Amino acid sequence: MNTKPAFPADLLPTERQADRLVPVAVAAGLVAAGALLWRARPHALDFPDPVPLDGNPSRSLFRRAARKGRDGLRRVSPDNLSVSLGRSMVIAGGALLLTRLLDELSGD
Repeated sequence: MNTKPAFPADLLPTERQADRLVPVAVAAGLVAAGALLWRARPHALDFPDPVPLDGNPSRSLFRRAARKGRDGLRRVSPDNLSVSLGRSMVIAGGALLLTRLLDELSGD
């Protein structure tokens, strides 16, 4: 008698249960990875200082305008790219988790 053992039907989550849990797992992963990037601040993602290499400012109108634009962008840009990326991942994960929670509470 060569009978194969039967697996219980409730051993693995049903497709409906898995569909309900996957967004929660993805949201938790986004929040965790984003928080890690936000906190770690790896030096490889630091933006360079906007100081020219030669240090002799030119008197031409075009270069002065370029310097003024560069300095203006420096005030609004982050010092480290991982901070912006990590913050975005935390916000996206939190929004996904909140959306999934509200979906569960609505009963649909």
